[in-house]
Amino acid sequence: MSDPVRIACATDSGVLIDGHFGTCKVFAVWDVGQDSLAFVAARSTHQADEAEDRNRARAELIGDCQIACFQSIGGPAAAKVVRAGVHPLKVAPNTDMHEWLSRLQQALNRPPPWLAKVMGVEADALAPYRALAENEE
Repeated sequence: MSDPVRIACATDSGVLIDGHFGTCKVFAVWDVGQDSLAFVAARSTHQADEAEDRNRARAELIGDCQIACFQSIGGPAAAKVVRAGVHPLKVAPNTDMHEWLSRLQQALNRPPPWLAKVMGVEADALAPYRALAENEE
């Protein structure tokens, strides 16, 4: 894989993934590659909160990301994030952002099926099933 995965982390502290989708102050955006971890931007949610549909505006704010991590997110808001083309993930409260991104970076080498789909590659774990399906045709 040569292209990094763009990740948005909901944060109030700037260090932890400690934000709720609908109330966090900032989305910290990162590009995570197999051999790289680069901070892209801190996107303030202030302007999105003034929109008529706050959740849609927040989803659009992270629309260039493939994954977004939150301490919590409600169902209707998660649907708007998915419609924006972003895979929402709920993480444990007060997860260390850099540590979580480092673990994700390690997972890029052998991604589980959900991450492989986000990355646009086939998961190694599904290869035996693909071969069985092709043999049945």
